[in-house]
Order: sequence, then C-alpha cells, then structure tokens
Amino acid sequence: MGFFNKKYAKLSLDLHSHLIPNVDDGSQSLGQSINMLKRLMDLGFKKVITTPHIHPSYPNTPEIILSGLSKLQDEIGRLNLEIEVEAAAEYFVDESFQKKVKEGGLILSFGGKHVLVESSFLNKPVFFESVMFDMQSAGYTPVLAHPERYQFLEGSLDWLIELKSMGVLFQVTFGSLGGYYGATPEKIAKALLKNKMVDFLGSDLHRESHLNFLEKGLKSKVVQNAIKEGALKNHELL
Repeated sequence: MGFFNKKYAKLSLDLHSHLIPNVDDGSQSLGQSINMLKRLMDLGFKKVITTPHIHPSYPNTPEIILSGLSKLQDEIGRLNLEIEVEAAAEYFVDESFQKKVKEGGLILSFGGKHVLVESSFLNKPVFFESVMFDMQSAGYTPVLAHPERYQFLEGSLDWLIELKSMGVLFQVTFGSLGGYYGATPEKIAKALLKNKMVDFLGSDLHRESHLNFLEKGLKSKVVQNAIKEGALKNHELL
C-alpha cells in the first residue's frame, strides 16, 4: 500500500526550508535542491515557501534570495516538476532586523505580510517581545520558527505562552516530532500541538538526511490528528 492511503492525511504546503543553493547552511547544489523537492512531492507537498537565513552568519539580501529562487524555478520548469516554489526568508531577530522593521526596509514575507523569525537557541533574547510589537505595528504578522527547539526554554512553555498571547504565530518542525532534535524538542512540540498553539508545520529542510525524520513526524499520530482536525493554517497559503 502507498504511504498516502486513506489512513494518512496530506499536508500540501511547506513554509520553512533552505532549498536555494549556496546561500546558507542548506542546499549546496541545484541537484540537492531538486532531489529534496522530488521527495517532498512524493510525500504529498504541492507548494514550498523556501526561507533562506538572513543572519549575521549568512548576510543575505532579498536580491540574492530572489535571484537564487529564479534559477531554482527555471530548473523546476525545465524538469517539468509539478511543485510550486516561492521564497521568503528566516530572519534572525537582532538590532539590525529591528532597525529594518522600524525604518520600513524591504522584508521578504509570505501569505500577505507573514514573516518567519528566529532567535538565538542558547540565550533568551532580551528585546524579542519589543521587536514583535514593532513588527505588528508595521503591519507584519510574526511567525516564530521552531519554538520547540530553543534550549533556553529548558522544557518550559512560559515564554511561548507569553508570545502567543501577543499574537505571534508558531511554526513547529516535522523533524522535532520525528525525534531528530532529541527528547525535549519532541516533548515541547507535542505539548504545543496538544494545546492548540501550533499554527503551521514546516520541514526546516536543509539536507536530504532530514527527509526521513520529516516523514516520521508527518506520519506521527499527533500530526495526523492536527491535520484531520483542521488545526493548522498551512492550507491557507496555497
């Protein structure tokens, strides 16, 4: 029997990945990107919003990202792959990003004015909440990438509950639910799903080795229940 028989529900859109070659720590070649997209197609995905890092270690610009997207789209067209690929970015929240928001600089968004953001994994950011407020004041909807994976949480949901009360949306990673990042992220991810705090699921796909954990997370009971219950917003971005 095929993977997607009546027992398993599909999720047609992925909104967090690193599939533009040679711009960050994700795909390192056009071939790698195409191989990952083919596997995503096999898993039922019809659209991908890929999100390269804009981070001190990867100082990308919208121009770099959109140029890379164009090359990837050309190859998808050449191969007649039936998958749609768009691009936004995963923004590291620091003083530079806060300045860009306040000054009205170009920010790559998706689904209108949704913006994927992340913070340091190790240290709780001291001004994160104020940047979220600045984003909302500028008309953006912040989407926190992989909230389950921030090590400073130490298993607590308190900070996430505070952000949720501010209107920040959450994107949990399939791989966390598939055990790729360890027991604590998996536990937090399941707790967020159980408490209806997850708005989007995403792959955070960097390399082909992530795909088996993506599939495991997608097949997990908690994810299947969330899809079947209509608890996620992925479909709104198709």
